[in-house]
Amino acid sequence: MDRRLKNIGDWGEEQACFFLRRKGFEIVERNFHTPAGELDIVAIKDGDYYFVEVKTRQNSIFANDLAIGYIKKKRLEKSVKSYCCRRGVADVSLIMAGLIVYVDKWKKKVNFRFVVLQ
Repeated sequence: MDRRLKNIGDWGEEQACFFLRRKGFEIVERNFHTPAGELDIVAIKDGDYYFVEVKTRQNSIFANDLAIGYIKKKRLEKSVKSYCCRRGVADVSLIMAGLIVYVDKWKKKVNFRFVVLQ
């Protein structure tokens, strides 16, 4: 991966954590690696576990729900199962979510779109 894109992605994940904390989430873990892939953010709110896939976009055309496709969702499901098994997470609600961080360079503003994945 291009280093510049990695830096933008890392910056977006940091912004996502700030956003989630402001919304009352507790960040439990970041960048958890499994054989199926990586969990960007694991957070808890009201006793529910949220597994958040972060996508950072600089172009509004790509800052939509389609940023997290079918294959990514399937890998995310496998990663969640692996996380729960390895961390002993049971008997709680598990929610897969996407958080799109959209950078509007013209307005010098960061926008967030939080979606629960089906």
